[in-house]
Amino acid sequence: MAGRYEEKKLQAQQVQQHLLSALHQRLLQARVQQPCAEGQRRALALLLQQTADAGEHVITQRIQTLPDSQCFIHSPAEGKDIMSIALKQVFNKDKTFRPKRKFEPGTQRFDLHKRAQASLSSGLDLRAAVKLPQGEDLNDWVAVHVVDFFNRINLIYGTVCEFCTEKSCPVMSGGPRYEYRWQDEHKYKKPTPLPAPQYMNLLMDWIEMQINNEDIFPTSIGIPFPKNFIQICKKILCRLFRVFVHVYIHHFDRILLMGAEAHVNTCYKHFYYFSTELNLIERKELEPLKEMTSRMCL
Repeated sequence: MAGRYEEKKLQAQQVQQHLLSALHQRLLQARVQQPCAEGQRRALALLLQQTADAGEHVITQRIQTLPDSQCFIHSPAEGKDIMSIALKQVFNKDKTFRPKRKFEPGTQRFDLHKRAQASLSSGLDLRAAVKLPQGEDLNDWVAVHVVDFFNRINLIYGTVCEFCTEKSCPVMSGGPRYEYRWQDEHKYKKPTPLPAPQYMNLLMDWIEMQINNEDIFPTSIGIPFPKNFIQICKKILCRLFRVFVHVYIHHFDRILLMGAEAHVNTCYKHFYYFSTELNLIERKELEPLKEMTSRMCL
């Protein structure tokens, strides 16, 4: 068994090294083919490092069961699809995960996204990193974080979704005390109990529809956000929090097995600090993870 594990670990390291080498070549080609400003070069380098960090946590597990179905991970437009291509090879798992929202280079939201990512990579305290920068628009700040959290939480669930089945998770829940029922404006007009995988599919599809809707998340300069934008984002973040609840309570053993707990915990802390700093999630929604949060974040 130990020999088998070491063999798989070596394979994972080899794949990761090959992946990072290919990314490095893409980075160099991007610099040669289309010279860019120093800030954009740093953005490309940051994408490369983020991809390396993500791959390091999960590639050992994924190499054992790489299926054939498609996964699409969102990335900022600069350094075009570098992270998407890299993570697609690692998490080629499930059709549910296909966010496509991009921040266009040169826009304020792209700059805000880069600023937020740079703050995180610099080791800045997460509590400080989520505060609205002076002089910046609240809607823009919320928009870039909502898209980022969607993609990251998508990715986290993607690492455990093969173990989240209708048999193992016949209801979408967070332990015996909390059950989440799905409701939308189409098929499920009343709160309906569903198996967790089906609930997750609907949840991710619904959020993707919101962030790809130009009337809600406008990309063109000069087009304002809708008046109910913050309310929509509150609902998105509330539903994303339920993914954390389900993963932590029902599938954290898998996260531990793949050694990704530090990555998931950091993502959760970032999400918690941001949502509570800007009052984007109700306290009652946080109850299922209250004890864990008090140890981890308070």
